[in-house]
Amino acid sequence: MKQCAFLILVLSTLVLPVVLIAQSPVLNFGEVTAETFAPTVYSIDSSANAIILFDQGVVSFDPGYSNTHAFTYIMERHTRIRILRRAGLDKATFTLSTYRKGVTNPSIEAFKGATFNLVDGKVVTTRLDKSNIFKDQSGEFNLEKVIFPNVREGSVIEYSYQVNYPGFQYIPAWTFQGADPELWSEYDITVPGLYDYAVRHQGYQKYFVDSVIYSTTSFPIQFNAFRGLWSGQTIRRIWALRDVPALEKAEIYTTTLRNHLSKIEFQLSGVHVDGYDKTYRTTWNELTDELLRRDDFGAPLRERNTWLDDVLKSITGDADSPLGTAQRIFAYVRDHFDCSNAETLYMSQTLKKVWEEKKGNVADINLLLAVLCRHAGLEASPVILSTRSHGIAVDDYPLLTDYNYVIVRLRIDGDSYLLDASKPAVGFGQLPGLCYNGWARAIDSSLAQLPLFSDSVTDGRLTTVELLNTDSGYTGRYARRNGVFESMTIRSRMRKTKTEDFFESIRKTMPEYEQMGDYAFDSLDIPGAPLGWHYKMKYNFTQGTIYFNPIFHERFNISPFSSPVRHYPVEMPFCIDNSYVLVMDIPKGFKLDQLPRSQQVKLGENGDGLFDYQISSDGGVISFKLRLEIKKTIYPVEEYAAIRDFFARIVAKEKEPIVFKKID
Repeated sequence: MKQCAFLILVLSTLVLPVVLIAQSPVLNFGEVTAETFAPTVYSIDSSANAIILFDQGVVSFDPGYSNTHAFTYIMERHTRIRILRRAGLDKATFTLSTYRKGVTNPSIEAFKGATFNLVDGKVVTTRLDKSNIFKDQSGEFNLEKVIFPNVREGSVIEYSYQVNYPGFQYIPAWTFQGADPELWSEYDITVPGLYDYAVRHQGYQKYFVDSVIYSTTSFPIQFNAFRGLWSGQTIRRIWALRDVPALEKAEIYTTTLRNHLSKIEFQLSGVHVDGYDKTYRTTWNELTDELLRRDDFGAPLRERNTWLDDVLKSITGDADSPLGTAQRIFAYVRDHFDCSNAETLYMSQTLKKVWEEKKGNVADINLLLAVLCRHAGLEASPVILSTRSHGIAVDDYPLLTDYNYVIVRLRIDGDSYLLDASKPAVGFGQLPGLCYNGWARAIDSSLAQLPLFSDSVTDGRLTTVELLNTDSGYTGRYARRNGVFESMTIRSRMRKTKTEDFFESIRKTMPEYEQMGDYAFDSLDIPGAPLGWHYKMKYNFTQGTIYFNPIFHERFNISPFSSPVRHYPVEMPFCIDNSYVLVMDIPKGFKLDQLPRSQQVKLGENGDGLFDYQISSDGGVISFKLRLEIKKTIYPVEEYAAIRDFFARIVAKEKEPIVFKKID
């Protein structure tokens, strides 16, 4: 499976001839016949609960919409759906939303819909009326909830509506794929040549229709100093997919389905009229300037913020170095401010209000951190990125909608530190795993690209186990030191869990002949330090044969890749380097009957992973070492069989016990 996201500049920059790859099906609203109900299953997906028979969006423009002389894009949508099973009845209820603040926001018009059923061989139509549409508001949005009447298994529902988008800045995106299979999905847009748009295509399927048609038009416009009649070329683009499979459910180690959805998006990139040329957000320099001018992003970085003078003195105290000052500021913000975990680029309140209320979203807290560092004379800049759940950001052509998270870059004596004070379990110079999702960007004059790829970080765990024959019986000690990300996870868990409850959950996994003794955490309250935990144990063997698995608490009982089929690439959050060391005496009164064989399993021809299982016995002592290395985080579907086999062999090997038998 290939990478599915790419960018292409189209529309006014195209020099293609007229191309029609295929003819679109023509479906008129309400023309539902008995033949529409004939299929009981569809070859595209015989188990589908519902199927989209037709989904079309047509975007046109009106240079003087509603006699307001305001340029407006108009999208007309027409959708027809067949309900096949009871589980598909939810398609008969949906909500349309539009932003309601301001005077140039989208508006919905001309909604119509109907339900069609086949009764005694005849099509019976139930049309929507006002009683089926419920209007409401939620926050900054107007809502229209639509409930289709008389819907049952086998019904066909159909609807159409128009959305008006004032201005030339925005062309709505189109999604070709969703939770249900689609027989036909088409997007047809027409734009005047004076506006240039960047178009991003994402998806694995090749367009069945990919057409461009040129024509000419003229209309009066007023743009800056130009006022008069514009004449020129219009560009009509039609894209369509047929037999689009339903978007599969997320599989284990799928970062987000947003990365795999077939869709098309647009962003205004330029205006060209009568010698006037203006570009819009086509470069990182322009986007950076825009962000730094925003009151809810960059403006607080430029303000004097004299109210922070006394605040800083109390925070930094007697710190005697720039690094020490930065560490104290970071720890103060992290430990004294509550984050709502709302992932956004923009502040929700003023900087002073964030300080006073001691809470805010990710941008509130990390931009406050940047301001405090700057006020202390440190070189700090905001950095924007897209989190793993938000999807991959394409760095080559910046779209602000690609980004949803802000961190801070601090530079001291030639070294750079990336900071996130919004998470209480994260240490200085660390980032949570959600940040490792590709390129990030420093929002400052450097325009620096910062590589935050999942394969650039490794989480390593070290476990040691010692079991000895002693005067008090067969006793031992288990100790684990976790890596950066596992330490963050456990610290976050322990904010809501008692220590005794944590170890009780461990105790419940032990066999009856094993008893847990003293236990404790190491460095639990020191974010940034490797977190460890340990306990003592004692054994009371009464059976004649002991089946003893040498791997405690961390063996793979089942493979994470047990499914025989994979639809999306495997996307691990980080590389792995785990080591496990056990040294044990053969229990007194027993003899070694069976010892697993040592084994080494490699992943891939390029050494992408290694499972090294080494065990031996010498003079009544068994030595066991296990190492698991995963050096690569992204595996295309074509490589799924290899990683599936790798983990299957790990599961099988880790089940093997050491066998001891009682000496007669």
